[in-house]
Parts: sequence; C-alpha cells; structure tokens
Amino acid sequence: MPRRRRRVIVDTPKGRRSAGFAVPESADAVDVSMALRRRGWLPYALRLDVKQHAWIALVMDWQRAA
Repeated sequence: MPRRRRRVIVDTPKGRRSAGFAVPESADAVDVSMALRRRGWLPYALRLDVKQHAWIALVMDWQRAA
C-alpha cells in the first residue's frame, strides 16, 4: 500500500518553487524545517496547505536582503 507524501514548496520574494523533495504525510513542521535546513534553506515560517497537499515554507532570501 503506497504511503501518501506531501510536497514541500518554498516561497521567496522572487516567487514559489518546489524544494525538490516530499515528506511523509505524518511529518510535522519540525520535520519539514529540519529537512529544509539540511538542503540549505533557512525557513522562518511553515504552513500546511491542505488543498494543495503541501507544506509552504517562507524563507529569507539573504542575497536580495543584503
């Protein structure tokens, strides 16, 4: 039986894009945040979008902010 997964989408000031991975449906915000950090993103807010079946991560774009 296949397990459902949720996509992870990164929302930056330049727009939304896929983070390139998915997490298990049972994952919580801490799991998603740690997975993003391992891939080099710095999330400061996460929300679960049930309609899109995805986690939306707001990240700081330090190059643009500098």
